[in-house]
Amino acid sequence: MTRAFMSALFAGIAMLTGACAAAGEELIRQPIKILYGFAPGSGGDLLSRMVAERLSAATGQNVVVENRTGASGKIALKALMASPPDGTTIFIGPNGPMTIIPLYDGNAGYDPKTDFAPLTQLVTYEFALATPTALPVKSVRELVAWVKANPGKGAYGTPGAGSSLHFLGLKLGSTAGVDLRAVNYRGSVPAITDAMAGQVSMVFLPLVDTIEQHRAGAVRILATSAALRSSFVPEAPTFVEQGYDIAVTGWYGAFAPAKTPRPIVNELNRIMVEAVRSPEISARLNAMGFHPAGTTPEGLADIRDKEIEFWRPIVAASGFKSEE
Repeated sequence: MTRAFMSALFAGIAMLTGACAAAGEELIRQPIKILYGFAPGSGGDLLSRMVAERLSAATGQNVVVENRTGASGKIALKALMASPPDGTTIFIGPNGPMTIIPLYDGNAGYDPKTDFAPLTQLVTYEFALATPTALPVKSVRELVAWVKANPGKGAYGTPGAGSSLHFLGLKLGSTAGVDLRAVNYRGSVPAITDAMAGQVSMVFLPLVDTIEQHRAGAVRILATSAALRSSFVPEAPTFVEQGYDIAVTGWYGAFAPAKTPRPIVNELNRIMVEAVRSPEISARLNAMGFHPAGTTPEGLADIRDKEIEFWRPIVAASGFKSEE
């Protein structure tokens, strides 16, 4: 190669790098919108608003959270796909829309591996099985026996059809040999409300959305879903301790539209990782029942891909198909 050619090549690379850097700098001069696909008031909604506060402080821009509810998060994801890849629109949501929905919904309208740019895993959390305190059971085995003795009363609430909690209930039913029927709500708040009123016999929800009611005596957490007991409710045994081969956790992640420039991805990642790991927000998250995470974009992509393979046989065995 000639010296002139090499000079031109390096000049071109410098111009491209400068353009990407400029795009990243432009981000902090534009308002940002966070799309959250579920109802206000849940743990994920509060997490989104904490992230919004830090993004606003870091960029000096207005950051709003929009609750695009419905279709277990698909509505919010489709809105993200339709947004320009400039870092001004972010999706925050649980693992289900990115790992489970495409396994049962051939018309989901998106590919989690190609249509979105992973930013970071924000938090992890356990799932919980909880019952109204009026129900005369204090363990999963007692609940299973009660359902068998009361045919037709095995209704369990979930935060959405096709969510990981929906399939967790189906997995317990198949593992325990008992008929459990999902009642799917638009978020955790209406599900836990109906459980406290006795409208459903049990709920499968994020632990974060049951702790307050458990501590107040409105519901009783019978089991948590991780391999080890949760430090947040150490009195509640795991499914594994009670003889059921169920060990799984959930998470919330942040994603941008595909083709978002890498400098913007890096800047958003930096701000959000610093946010969830900061002493102030970490303490708030721990108080809610979340474990702060903060991964690289590649780390979140790897977590997503492995979890898709974890849920694949469970979803296939359930025979569940989208009704939308």
